[in-house]
Parts: sequence; structure tokens; C-alpha cells
Amino acid sequence: YKAFKERLDGVATLMEKYPFVKGAFVNEVGMLNCAPTEEDPICVPDSGSYPARDVPDFGCPSNPELPNGLASFITQLFELVKNATTSDGRSVVKSFAWFNIDRAGGTYNLRLFGEDGSVNAAGESYMEECRKWGVHEGIAAP
Repeated sequence: YKAFKERLDGVATLMEKYPFVKGAFVNEVGMLNCAPTEEDPICVPDSGSYPARDVPDFGCPSNPELPNGLASFITQLFELVKNATTSDGRSVVKSFAWFNIDRAGGTYNLRLFGEDGSVNAAGESYMEECRKWGVHEGIAAP
């Protein structure tokens, strides 16, 4: 979350310096299924503390940091999105798009739907957080 917040703060700084910059589009958001290392940036799937292979759907397992796995991750990201503003109150994030792919490029299963087409816990979280963000921005009814 630290790196994401730093990037959002960087966009806010640019928006303040250059008022014609209206905000950021945040695309292909997801979570890698590997050990985070700066020394070796190559993602080796299932090498982290919470490997996808340990759960049937290959999603992020529930853990102390993320009690609801990816659903908790999504909720925490949207808190950062909603709170990212310039000093004069303008929202930084204008678009937020989830990756929604199963284990591509070293990710967990990021799909928002189960095999049967039903919305899964991550999908429920994504829809709810998008709704809350819309309310926060004044573009959706409470």
C-alpha cells in the first residue's frame, strides 16, 4: 500500500503544480502471488508467505493482514483511492480498473466471478467499493 499511496501522492503533486492535469487512471490493478523482493524483481508464483496453491480457487488466502483475502485487499485499496486528494480537495483518481484474470503474469486468481458465473467475494467487494467511491465522489446515490 505504501508504494501505491506514494504514487497517488505524486499525482496529487503534479495536479497542484499543473492544474490542467485532472487526475490519474489506475489500470490493471491486482496482486502478485510471489515473495516481494527488490533485489530480484522476477515474480516466482507461489513463492510468498500466502501461496495461491493453498486455496481451491487459487485466490489470495485469508491471512492476518487480509482476513477476507482479495476482498480485504480491494477494500483497502479503495480507501486509499477515496482519500487521495490535492490540497485544494480535488480527487486524484478518475478511473480504477481491476485486472480480472486468473493467475496471469504471476498474479493470484483475480477473477471477480466464480467458475459458475456467480459473483465471488472479491467481486462483491469490488462492486461495493465502487459504489462507495461513487457516493464519495457525489456521482452515485447513497
